[in-house]
Amino acid sequence: MINSLYSLTRKGWLQALSFILALGMFIAILMYSNIFAQYFGGKIPYLALLVFYGMAILMIHAVGFDIKSRLWKCIFMPLWGYVIIISALIMLVFK
Repeated sequence: MINSLYSLTRKGWLQALSFILALGMFIAILMYSNIFAQYFGGKIPYLALLVFYGMAILMIHAVGFDIKSRLWKCIFMPLWGYVIIISALIMLVFK
């Protein structure tokens, strides 16, 4: 099941989307650094780590790194990176 979910995201346009989302989150952190620190690092500092984890997932996926192990595919599943980064971008830009 993990291999089939991971293979769904091994398309070129999804890798480009991963790069755009990770770069967009990086720019949003730079532009809205005070808001990012307030919302993601204030009461629950683990949210900031979660956002950086999502950015790492999407950058690994965008570069095209081929993961062989099932465990690492589960840890670096691009679908989780999409959920984390899209929700963080929505929260950062619209708050």
